[in-house]
Amino acid sequence: MAPWTCLLLCGASLVSGAVLGSREASGKAYDYVIVGGGTAGLTVGDRLSESGKHSVLVVEYGKLSGGALYDITSAPSPGLGNRRFPVDVGFVVGGSSAVNGMIFQRGNAKDYDIWGELAGGNNTWSWGNLLGYFRKGIQLTPPKPEVPADFNLKYDMKYWGDNYTSHNIFATFPNNLAPGMFPMYQALKALPGVNVAEDSGSGETGIAYWMTSTDPRTGARSFARTGHWDNLNRDNYHLLPETKVNEIIFKDNAAVGVRITPSGANTSTIIHARKEVILAAGAIHTPQILQLSGIGPADFLQRAKIPVKVDLPGVGSNFQDHSFTDVSFRWTQTPAIPSHLLNTPRPDNLGRSSLGISLSLPAISPNFSSIAARFAAQDPAAYLPPNTHPTIIAGYRAQQAIYAREMLRDDFSFLRVSASGNPTFTPINIHPVSRGTVLINPDAPEDEPIVDYRGASNPTDVELSVEGIKFLRKLMTTGELEKYGAVEISPGKGLESGEQLAEWVRARSVPSVYHPVGTAPMMPRELGGVVGGELRVYGVERLSVVDASVMTTIVAATTSMSVYAIAEKAADLIKARA
Repeated sequence: MAPWTCLLLCGASLVSGAVLGSREASGKAYDYVIVGGGTAGLTVGDRLSESGKHSVLVVEYGKLSGGALYDITSAPSPGLGNRRFPVDVGFVVGGSSAVNGMIFQRGNAKDYDIWGELAGGNNTWSWGNLLGYFRKGIQLTPPKPEVPADFNLKYDMKYWGDNYTSHNIFATFPNNLAPGMFPMYQALKALPGVNVAEDSGSGETGIAYWMTSTDPRTGARSFARTGHWDNLNRDNYHLLPETKVNEIIFKDNAAVGVRITPSGANTSTIIHARKEVILAAGAIHTPQILQLSGIGPADFLQRAKIPVKVDLPGVGSNFQDHSFTDVSFRWTQTPAIPSHLLNTPRPDNLGRSSLGISLSLPAISPNFSSIAARFAAQDPAAYLPPNTHPTIIAGYRAQQAIYAREMLRDDFSFLRVSASGNPTFTPINIHPVSRGTVLINPDAPEDEPIVDYRGASNPTDVELSVEGIKFLRKLMTTGELEKYGAVEISPGKGLESGEQLAEWVRARSVPSVYHPVGTAPMMPRELGGVVGGELRVYGVERLSVVDASVMTTIVAATTSMSVYAIAEKAADLIKARA
């Protein structure tokens, strides 16, 4: 049996939409062809097909179900001891929403305002505008009333949707709270400059409990396939899994289709798009497909012997991910917990929550102003790849000015940690300033792209990580927690000076929390942008990008919820020009 025939038959018990085989799709035409059946692709596909007026095909390289990941290892990072790192993105229908850790968060309100600021011109990218798309796309499951009030588990429905009657994406408050979080919560809220957020989705810095992407009715993962494909039963919404998109096909400068190859096959075919080709392949593979299609830095494409369609230097640049280290302690005296908190609601198949702590630079470091001044004075070209195009340098300079400004404010985060009561932390550099690249292999363009995190290539990231370590040391050994006699295990008390800690960070830091973004940034073309505020690729027609690639700067959170919001807005933008 051919693999696509097996998918068509074997997949019927998993989903009830039209799952095609490659032979069935070959030569067909759809109004919209979406490349990538992940978080963004399925969301946009759902919204474009819901009226019944337009036909939509989603093409996904991964299988219909399972927990597969792409097998990619990064290039060495000289700033991190030339170490290589796994590049884990979902290789399955549902994309990374099908395989991630299910921690569901929003960033700071300023994150989204910065997108609008960097997009320039007359655009509608802002926290105020995107909040409506967050509410449309994400339905809140509130905590149970019996969760003890001591935990101060706050929420406000003005930030969320409440439609539980149809296919949806759910943000669920787990009701099982570890009692050990209570003394940690008391200690954190007592610190100067630490806010208690009114809701984890309010866009504030400070303390809030994070949620999980869990269906409250079943306890199962809530992800793009369950929310935007399963049980829709639309004749105009088709899915083609296990199929690779090799390139975009153009006619008279307009995208008119894609060339595809079934997994394991040697021959390709064309699928036509009457209205648009929509790229939703994620921050790793969207730039690869653009480059394979002749859209990218001309000098690099020429090295790869790919005919240049559009010289667009920003394709594959501006690559960002969150970085982290491990900081751990042990108690010499177990923290006291009120007895009535020891009987918090038992596990109910909805997971367990932790405190999410999102802190500004002034809240974590007394040196915030000098760090901002040193960063603002940098020459961007000194910390970007050699021979970086002038437009990309200009775009980074614009980001640099904004980040230096935000380093002085109390409503923009530079550190995020979770606390569950166990004195072990993974402090995350939530707004890194180093920038990497995702480029095709010039010697084997169809292979997986070369992913270069360039971790800690900008020394400011190391400095920010050191300040995070110092903050956690202060939290654990002074104030409310001092009486419990915390002993530091890692990095260890032998490392005291800034230079010693910086060396430890370079040896231990990991430049990815599997949140890749930014490789087709939404900025003006003269700033290294790839798409404008309408999400259309510069230099061609009828081609859009709707995934995490368009994030100009990364958000202070896990990225999946923001990708859903981008996709919801993208669908409206596309429908408005239909």
